[in-house]
Amino acid sequence: MPRYWIMRVDHREAKNFLWSELKAGRLRQGWGYREDQKLETIAARRKKGAIITDEQQDAWRGNRRMLGSEPDSIQEGDLILVPHLPEDRHWSIARVLGPYRFDIPKKPKDYGHILPVALLSGDRPVGFKAKGVAAGLRQTMRNLSRLWNVDHLGAQIQQIVGNLGRSAQTTDVEEDRLEALLRELELAGLERFKFHFQGAEFEAPCVRLLKMLYGEANVEHTGGRSENGADAICTYRDPLGVPHRVAVQIKMWTWDADWTRPLEQIKKACQSYEGITSGVILSTSERVTPAFEAERAKLQKELGLPVRVVLRQELLRLFIQHLPTLVAAEAEPEPDL
Repeated sequence: MPRYWIMRVDHREAKNFLWSELKAGRLRQGWGYREDQKLETIAARRKKGAIITDEQQDAWRGNRRMLGSEPDSIQEGDLILVPHLPEDRHWSIARVLGPYRFDIPKKPKDYGHILPVALLSGDRPVGFKAKGVAAGLRQTMRNLSRLWNVDHLGAQIQQIVGNLGRSAQTTDVEEDRLEALLRELELAGLERFKFHFQGAEFEAPCVRLLKMLYGEANVEHTGGRSENGADAICTYRDPLGVPHRVAVQIKMWTWDADWTRPLEQIKKACQSYEGITSGVILSTSERVTPAFEAERAKLQKELGLPVRVVLRQELLRLFIQHLPTLVAAEAEPEPDL
């Protein structure tokens, strides 16, 4: 199982050189400008208890875990995020292919510490604010070390790796992250609805939502064998005192709404209940088909009153908005008489 690391490199003084080397499969780190700074050399001296020079200590302090024989060190197969290379506030992502080696380049005479890698992100580094980058991954960049472990963020890094090559997943986006969070809550909410409710069971929470919107006394749950086309009837008066009655059909669908049966039921409700002034279909469908929309418009014209379809996103947002109040109201004890 791979481990996960972040390695800072000198992206200011040697960005072009280090980027060229990384593309060639060599992830280089600094504090490697003398032959005696080779990590194996330092490790052997430490084991003997020999004196370590300041230059060796500088190399060892931040780079020790590049040496695979050291405890808690980078191993073949691990993933490394390299920040700010080749662009600021972006990560290049590499997979370690083999053991550490040491080779001081002729120019510049530094960056002798090398890990052989495969550059997974290619020429498309991952933006710190790209879609799919979790806040925890950005937060860890406050660490000022050269190299640190981020195994606790492994699942997030694997998700990013899986999305490499998709521009929308790797480039920075300016979208409102609260909007993104809301979409994620909607998606999760739909899955939990499908877990807790199926078919006609979905009527109960929808009726509770309607009572929250229209008032407890203004909603009649009419669903069942004798529903006469409506699962609920909602009665209210507008600000001018004009009475309205809304016939509501509730459908827990996971496919595009193309079955016109709900429209026929709305029509039946308008014929069966007095004073109906509009019809509404609450559906977990994501969208309606053109054929359904044509039938809806046709029925609306025939009845001479509005017929509206509330689809998945709007319905889930209503639940998300009112769910705490719905739960609190359900938990309230009955008043003493």
